[in-house]
Amino acid sequence: MIKKILGIAAILSLGACASPYVATPYDRTAHNVQSITMMDDALPEKAIAYEVASVGSNFGLIGALVDAGIQASRQDAVNDALVSIDFDAEERLERRMASALSTHGYNVAPLSGTARAKRDLLETYPDASGVDAYLDVSVTHYGYLSSGAGQPFRPSVGAEVRLVKVSDRSTLMENIIVYNPLAPAEGVVTLAPNPEYAFNNRAELLENPARLAAGIEDALNQVADTAARLLQ
Repeated sequence: MIKKILGIAAILSLGACASPYVATPYDRTAHNVQSITMMDDALPEKAIAYEVASVGSNFGLIGALVDAGIQASRQDAVNDALVSIDFDAEERLERRMASALSTHGYNVAPLSGTARAKRDLLETYPDASGVDAYLDVSVTHYGYLSSGAGQPFRPSVGAEVRLVKVSDRSTLMENIIVYNPLAPAEGVVTLAPNPEYAFNNRAELLENPARLAAGIEDALNQVADTAARLLQ
Protein backbone atom coordinates (compact mmCIF):
# COMPACT_ATOMS: atom_id res chain seq x y z
CA MET A 1 0.00 0.00 0.00
CA ILE A 2 2.84 2.42 0.85
CA LYS A 3 4.46 1.76 -2.56
CA LYS A 4 1.13 2.51 -4.22
CA ILE A 5 0.80 5.82 -2.38
CA LEU A 6 4.37 6.78 -3.34
CA GLY A 7 3.55 5.91 -6.95
CA ILE A 8 0.57 8.22 -6.92
CA ALA A 9 2.72 11.01 -5.53
CA ALA A 10 5.25 10.48 -8.32
CA ILE A 11 2.75 10.76 -11.16
CA LEU A 12 1.18 13.85 -9.61
CA SER A 13 4.48 15.70 -9.24
CA LEU A 14 5.77 16.15 -12.78
CA GLY A 15 7.73 19.16 -11.58
CA ALA A 16 10.24 16.79 -10.05
CA CYS A 17 11.53 15.72 -13.49
CA ALA A 18 15.22 16.42 -14.00
CA SER A 19 14.78 17.90 -17.47
CA PRO A 20 11.91 19.80 -19.11
CA TYR A 21 9.38 17.86 -21.13
CA VAL A 22 9.72 18.40 -24.89
CA ALA A 23 6.43 18.13 -26.75
CA THR A 24 5.86 17.39 -30.43
CA PRO A 25 3.65 20.21 -31.73
CA TYR A 26 1.15 19.55 -34.50
CA ASP A 27 1.33 21.34 -37.85
CA ARG A 28 -2.08 20.85 -39.44
CA THR A 29 -1.05 22.41 -42.74
CA ALA A 30 1.75 19.84 -43.17
CA HIS A 31 -0.47 16.78 -42.69
CA ASN A 32 -3.68 15.84 -44.47
CA VAL A 33 -5.40 14.36 -41.42
CA GLN A 34 -9.16 14.52 -41.75
CA SER A 35 -10.34 11.40 -39.93
CA ILE A 36 -9.21 10.21 -36.49
CA THR A 37 -9.85 7.03 -34.54
CA MET A 38 -9.63 7.26 -30.75
CA MET A 39 -7.97 4.45 -28.82
CA ASP A 40 -10.07 3.16 -25.92
CA ASP A 41 -9.22 2.24 -22.31
CA ALA A 42 -7.84 5.70 -21.60
CA LEU A 43 -8.57 5.94 -17.86
CA PRO A 44 -7.32 4.06 -14.79
CA GLU A 45 -9.84 1.80 -13.10
CA LYS A 46 -10.32 4.10 -10.10
CA ALA A 47 -10.35 7.81 -9.35
CA ILE A 48 -7.82 9.12 -6.84
CA ALA A 49 -8.65 11.00 -3.63
CA TYR A 50 -5.16 11.86 -2.45
CA GLU A 51 -3.87 14.18 0.27
CA VAL A 52 -0.21 15.14 0.08
CA ALA A 53 1.89 15.18 3.26
CA SER A 54 -0.91 14.39 5.66
CA VAL A 55 -0.23 14.72 9.40
CA GLY A 56 -0.04 10.96 9.99
CA SER A 57 2.62 10.41 7.35
CA ASN A 58 5.13 12.40 9.43
CA PHE A 59 5.36 9.74 12.17
CA GLY A 60 7.62 7.06 10.72
CA LEU A 61 6.52 3.64 9.53
CA ILE A 62 3.48 3.42 11.81
CA GLY A 63 2.33 6.84 10.71
CA ALA A 64 2.89 5.91 7.06
CA LEU A 65 0.82 2.74 7.47
CA VAL A 66 -1.99 4.67 9.14
CA ASP A 67 -1.82 7.32 6.43
CA ALA A 68 -1.96 4.68 3.67
CA GLY A 69 -5.07 3.21 5.27
CA ILE A 70 -6.72 6.64 5.46
CA GLN A 71 -5.82 7.40 1.84
CA ALA A 72 -7.20 4.04 0.66
CA SER A 73 -10.39 4.44 2.69
CA ARG A 74 -10.99 7.91 1.24
CA GLN A 75 -10.35 6.68 -2.30
CA ASP A 76 -12.75 3.76 -1.86
CA ALA A 77 -15.43 6.09 -0.49
CA VAL A 78 -15.06 8.48 -3.44
CA ASN A 79 -15.27 5.66 -5.97
CA ASP A 80 -18.29 4.15 -4.20
CA ALA A 81 -19.98 7.56 -4.40
CA LEU A 82 -19.30 7.75 -8.14
CA VAL A 83 -20.65 4.23 -8.66
CA SER A 84 -23.80 5.14 -6.70
CA ILE A 85 -24.78 7.63 -9.41
CA ASP A 86 -23.51 5.50 -12.34
CA PHE A 87 -20.80 7.99 -13.25
CA ASP A 88 -18.70 6.64 -16.13
CA ALA A 89 -15.63 8.86 -16.45
CA GLU A 90 -14.33 6.97 -19.49
CA GLU A 91 -17.54 7.48 -21.44
CA ARG A 92 -17.68 11.17 -20.52
CA LEU A 93 -14.10 11.78 -21.67
CA GLU A 94 -14.56 9.93 -24.97
CA ARG A 95 -17.81 11.75 -25.72
CA ARG A 96 -16.30 15.16 -25.01
CA MET A 97 -13.15 14.37 -26.99
CA ALA A 98 -15.16 13.29 -30.04
CA SER A 99 -17.31 16.40 -29.82
CA ALA A 100 -14.32 18.73 -29.47
CA LEU A 101 -12.50 17.14 -32.42
CA SER A 102 -15.63 17.34 -34.56
CA THR A 103 -15.85 21.05 -33.75
CA HIS A 104 -12.39 21.46 -35.25
CA GLY A 105 -13.44 19.71 -38.46
CA TYR A 106 -12.30 16.12 -37.88
CA ASN A 107 -14.31 12.98 -38.54
CA VAL A 108 -14.02 10.83 -35.42
CA ALA A 109 -14.60 7.10 -34.89
CA PRO A 110 -13.86 4.89 -31.88
CA LEU A 111 -11.56 1.89 -32.21
CA SER A 112 -11.48 -0.85 -29.60
CA GLY A 113 -8.08 -2.34 -28.91
CA THR A 114 -6.29 -4.40 -26.32
CA ALA A 115 -6.57 -3.16 -22.74
CA ARG A 116 -3.48 -1.28 -21.59
CA ALA A 117 -1.06 -3.33 -19.54
CA LYS A 118 0.02 -0.15 -17.74
CA ARG A 119 -1.02 3.47 -17.65
CA ASP A 120 0.97 4.78 -20.59
CA LEU A 121 0.72 5.54 -24.29
CA LEU A 122 0.53 2.44 -26.48
CA GLU A 123 3.70 0.96 -27.95
CA THR A 124 1.96 -0.52 -31.02
CA TYR A 125 -1.28 0.28 -32.79
CA PRO A 126 -3.78 -2.10 -34.41
CA ASP A 127 -4.72 -2.03 -38.08
CA ALA A 128 -7.24 0.67 -38.95
CA SER A 129 -8.78 1.23 -42.36
CA GLY A 130 -10.59 4.32 -43.55
CA VAL A 131 -8.93 6.75 -41.14
CA ASP A 132 -5.84 8.93 -41.31
CA ALA A 133 -4.60 8.91 -37.71
CA TYR A 134 -4.90 7.37 -34.26
CA LEU A 135 -5.46 9.60 -31.26
CA ASP A 136 -3.95 7.88 -28.24
CA VAL A 137 -4.96 9.36 -24.88
CA SER A 138 -3.63 7.87 -21.66
CA VAL A 139 -4.95 9.38 -18.44
CA THR A 140 -2.35 8.83 -15.74
CA HIS A 141 -4.71 9.90 -12.96
CA TYR A 142 -8.07 11.56 -12.37
CA GLY A 143 -10.03 12.42 -9.27
CA TYR A 144 -9.31 14.71 -6.33
CA LEU A 145 -6.12 16.08 -4.84
CA SER A 146 -5.33 18.07 -1.68
CA SER A 147 -1.93 19.74 -1.49
CA GLY A 148 -1.66 19.08 2.25
CA ALA A 149 -3.45 18.60 5.57
CA GLY A 150 -6.16 21.22 5.99
CA GLN A 151 -6.07 22.20 2.29
CA PRO A 152 -9.17 21.75 0.11
CA PHE A 153 -9.61 18.84 -2.29
CA ARG A 154 -9.81 19.94 -5.92
CA PRO A 155 -10.15 17.93 -9.15
CA SER A 156 -6.91 16.80 -10.78
CA VAL A 157 -6.27 15.05 -14.11
CA GLY A 158 -3.06 14.07 -15.87
CA ALA A 159 -3.07 12.94 -19.49
CA GLU A 160 -0.63 12.05 -22.24
CA VAL A 161 -1.89 12.59 -25.79
CA ARG A 162 -0.37 11.44 -29.05
CA LEU A 163 -1.51 11.64 -32.69
CA VAL A 164 -0.06 8.85 -34.84
CA LYS A 165 -0.32 8.59 -38.62
CA VAL A 166 -1.97 5.31 -39.67
CA SER A 167 0.04 4.84 -42.87
CA ASP A 168 3.55 4.84 -41.39
CA ARG A 169 2.98 5.03 -37.59
CA SER A 170 4.88 8.32 -37.36
CA THR A 171 4.12 10.62 -34.43
CA LEU A 172 2.45 13.84 -35.57
CA MET A 173 1.74 15.33 -32.14
CA GLU A 174 2.58 14.45 -28.56
CA ASN A 175 1.91 16.44 -25.39
CA ILE A 176 1.28 16.10 -21.67
CA ILE A 177 -1.71 17.94 -20.20
CA VAL A 178 -2.14 18.31 -16.44
CA TYR A 179 -5.15 19.86 -14.74
CA ASN A 180 -4.23 21.06 -11.23
CA PRO A 181 -0.77 19.49 -10.77
CA LEU A 182 1.14 19.60 -7.49
CA ALA A 183 3.74 21.75 -9.24
CA PRO A 184 3.90 23.02 -12.84
CA ALA A 185 6.54 21.44 -15.06
CA GLU A 186 8.33 23.09 -17.94
CA GLY A 187 6.96 22.05 -21.34
CA VAL A 188 3.76 20.53 -19.91
CA VAL A 189 0.38 22.09 -20.72
CA THR A 190 -0.90 23.12 -17.28
CA LEU A 191 -4.55 23.92 -16.53
CA ALA A 192 -5.75 25.77 -13.41
CA PRO A 193 -8.54 24.17 -11.35
CA ASN A 194 -12.08 25.52 -11.46
CA PRO A 195 -12.73 27.25 -8.08
CA GLU A 196 -16.34 26.06 -8.20
CA TYR A 197 -15.19 22.54 -7.30
CA ALA A 198 -13.26 22.87 -4.04
CA PHE A 199 -14.14 20.65 -1.07
CA ASN A 200 -12.84 21.50 2.40
CA ASN A 201 -12.62 17.95 3.76
CA ARG A 202 -13.62 14.34 3.25
CA ALA A 203 -17.14 14.85 4.59
CA GLU A 204 -17.81 17.71 2.17
CA LEU A 205 -16.24 15.72 -0.67
CA LEU A 206 -18.71 12.87 -0.14
CA GLU A 207 -21.89 14.66 0.86
CA ASN A 208 -23.06 15.30 -2.71
CA PRO A 209 -22.00 12.59 -5.21
CA ALA A 210 -23.44 14.56 -8.13
CA ARG A 211 -21.24 17.58 -7.37
CA LEU A 212 -18.29 15.26 -6.75
CA ALA A 213 -18.76 13.76 -10.24
CA ALA A 214 -19.37 17.18 -11.80
CA GLY A 215 -15.95 18.36 -10.65
CA ILE A 216 -14.26 15.38 -12.28
CA GLU A 217 -16.28 15.76 -15.48
CA ASP A 218 -15.42 19.46 -15.67
CA ALA A 219 -11.71 18.64 -15.35
CA LEU A 220 -11.91 15.88 -17.98
CA ASN A 221 -13.78 18.26 -20.30
CA GLN A 222 -11.04 20.87 -20.01
CA VAL A 223 -8.37 18.26 -20.75
CA ALA A 224 -10.34 16.96 -23.77
CA ASP A 225 -10.91 20.48 -25.12
CA THR A 226 -7.23 21.31 -24.69
CA ALA A 227 -6.17 18.12 -26.52
CA ALA A 228 -8.47 19.02 -29.41
CA ARG A 229 -7.09 22.57 -29.55
CA LEU A 230 -3.59 21.13 -29.91
CA LEU A 231 -4.79 19.73 -33.25
CA GLN A 232 -6.26 22.95 -34.63
